[in-house]
Amino acid sequence: MKYALPLFVICVLGAGQAEAVTLAPHRAIYDLSLLRAGDSGNLQSVNGRLAFELQGSSCEGYTVSFRMVAKYRPDEGAATLIDTQSTTYEGPGSLEFRHQVKELVNGDVKENTKLKMSRPVLGQEGQGEVTSTESKTFTVAADALLPMQHQLKLMALGESGGGRDSSLIFDGSDGDTTFRAITFVGKTKLPGSIARDSQNPMAAGLKSLSAWPVTVSYFSPTKNQDTPDYQVSFDLYENGVATGLVLDYGNFALAGKLADLSLFDASACP
Repeated sequence: MKYALPLFVICVLGAGQAEAVTLAPHRAIYDLSLLRAGDSGNLQSVNGRLAFELQGSSCEGYTVSFRMVAKYRPDEGAATLIDTQSTTYEGPGSLEFRHQVKELVNGDVKENTKLKMSRPVLGQEGQGEVTSTESKTFTVAADALLPMQHQLKLMALGESGGGRDSSLIFDGSDGDTTFRAITFVGKTKLPGSIARDSQNPMAAGLKSLSAWPVTVSYFSPTKNQDTPDYQVSFDLYENGVATGLVLDYGNFALAGKLADLSLFDASACP
């Protein structure tokens, strides 16, 4: 199950480009529930939580800690508890990338993978190594964006009035796989105009901020497919916080409601 959530991270896109948006280091927790289950989903209910924390700055790099714990109850049979934990570091200028993920199913470790990638300058091919049961090396295309690069690109698109973006993305969520991300960013939603958030006391820290509706669809570049492998939609606030999550895995979809939000002080770059 691909859990990538590039909506939450942001970094400087490249040398000479000033930051056009502010990013709030923060911790956000979302309550998860089953939004939709198709006939092939075989799901009665899903309950869980998603916790996300962002720390760092553009000059020191950003560290993202992520954990998603959810209990999946099928129409028949026993429930399955899936616990996915990851830590990601993207260095200044998006030249260095490290990712570690561990997944437990009913308490048993099913995956424990470490990955690292670096490139000498933006616009050049990256060299990486992934370690799980065995180690292997790989390359990342010169035009592939890392998550923070992608996030800044989407926020810049929102500031310019919205539109469509197509980018190659490497985020480490599926080993050495690179995805094609097709994104639609809608028109700006004015402060206080999202009823769901204005009625949620946990979103009080967002009431003075504008937001953009965003939908990101992930496609495998090696397949000829009309439907994405995975799709995520949300409202993205101008400080980088997302609300109203919808995680669509194809045969079922989860909704994420903001349950807690802590905004931290940002460290100033020298």
